[in-house]
Amino acid sequence: MVGRRAHGQLKTTVLTLLREADAPVTARMLLERWPAGDPVPAFTTVITVLTRLQQAGAVERIEGQEARFALRHVAGGVAAESMLAALFESADRGAALMSFAEQLDPRDLDLLRRAVGGPTP
Repeated sequence: MVGRRAHGQLKTTVLTLLREADAPVTARMLLERWPAGDPVPAFTTVITVLTRLQQAGAVERIEGQEARFALRHVAGGVAAESMLAALFESADRGAALMSFAEQLDPRDLDLLRRAVGGPTP
C-alpha cells in the first residue's frame, strides 16, 4: 500500500521539480526525477496537478509532440498582488495562510521567515 502524503505535498514536489529543471519538462520527466523515498504518483495524477497549476497561472504548458511544462515567471509585485487577492477572497484568512505556508519548500519558508523578521532554523 502506498503511503499517504501530507496535504499539499504533491503540488509542492511538482513545483520544486519544475523550479529545479533547467528547461521545460514532460510529466514523464518529472516522474523520473521524483525524490527517492517519496511515494511516486501515477502519471495521470501528475498530469492533473500540472493542469491545475496551469489553470491557476503558476505553470505554462508548451505544446509539442509531448506537452512540456515550466514555471511561469512573474514579477514579484504581480505575484504579491495575486497572493493578496487570494487572501482577501478567502473566508478564513488563517486557513488560507496556513495552506500557503504548508506548500512552501524549506528555502521559501526561510525566505518568508526572514521577510517577517522571524528566526530561521
